[in-house]
Amino acid sequence: MKARLIAALRFLLGLGLVLAIMGWLLPSAQERGDLLARLRPDPLYLLLGFLSTLVASIVTSARWQLMSEQTMGGTPLPYVVYFHGLVLTRVLGQVSSTLVMDLVGRGVALRSAGSQRGLGHAVTQAIIERIFDIVLPMMMLAWAILAWQGRADPGTASASFALVCILFAALSVVLLAPLTRLALRIYTGLQRLRARRKGLAAAPEPEPVPLPRGLALRIGLLSLARYLAVLAQFWTVAAGVGIAMSFFQIAAAAPLGQLAGMAGFTPGALGIQEAGWLGAFTWVGLDAVAIGLFVLSQRLIITAYFSALSLLSWLILRRSRAAAAART
Repeated sequence: MKARLIAALRFLLGLGLVLAIMGWLLPSAQERGDLLARLRPDPLYLLLGFLSTLVASIVTSARWQLMSEQTMGGTPLPYVVYFHGLVLTRVLGQVSSTLVMDLVGRGVALRSAGSQRGLGHAVTQAIIERIFDIVLPMMMLAWAILAWQGRADPGTASASFALVCILFAALSVVLLAPLTRLALRIYTGLQRLRARRKGLAAAPEPEPVPLPRGLALRIGLLSLARYLAVLAQFWTVAAGVGIAMSFFQIAAAAPLGQLAGMAGFTPGALGIQEAGWLGAFTWVGLDAVAIGLFVLSQRLIITAYFSALSLLSWLILRRSRAAAAART
């Protein structure tokens, strides 16, 4: 009962923040009418937004599978299990907590699919993913500040953006192995502490998992592909509702919007992410009506995308399980 009350209060807080943001952006009835007038749905861009969401989900699921099975010795599972678990937790995160779904919900999905590893193993691995998903937007935020504040020309901005991407890929090769070793030690330490409290035998030291640089680079490149696909997702969704913005504007604004979404404690970072987008788009020069239209539409549209992917992947997963059962 207490947990439900806290969840309801967080939702109301997030909803209140959204209403406050919209009231601040569009204080008059005329401006609110302008928002509806600016709404010009473009089916082609909305389709491209869906495809961008699909690509982002494909590469994120592939990274999850690589990190779970090849860097931390998790139970091998079909790829569709990871894909369905990812998109489903994205939907559930909109009504609960994105952070909890990332750290716990995906682990529950693997356990229900037959993983022999404990929930703590999945949580530890998800934390490494979370670090990667924070480092790249932080690097991009630094790029945006330097490029935007320095009023870089499009050519310089594009070249420096590409340089940041290359630097992140190189950094992933250096960081992933020590992060994985540290995560496994923490996981084993927590297992031992739990066993000691219950009077059980201590967990053995984890066997070292070889982590070739090529594998680390693949994971870094998948993280980079994920970021670029999400960037394309936001850009095409904006175009899909009639908001025209340059690549420079969306690339400069996206890091703050993404970081705000990760930091949010309301369901789906409701209100927190919208505040991040408000600050980011105001900074890059988008008008109030366009910002209001984006913060309202992107959440609804992207949630619809993930809902459709959840349904499709569930149908594929159910069919694959039925085929596996028929073979046995």
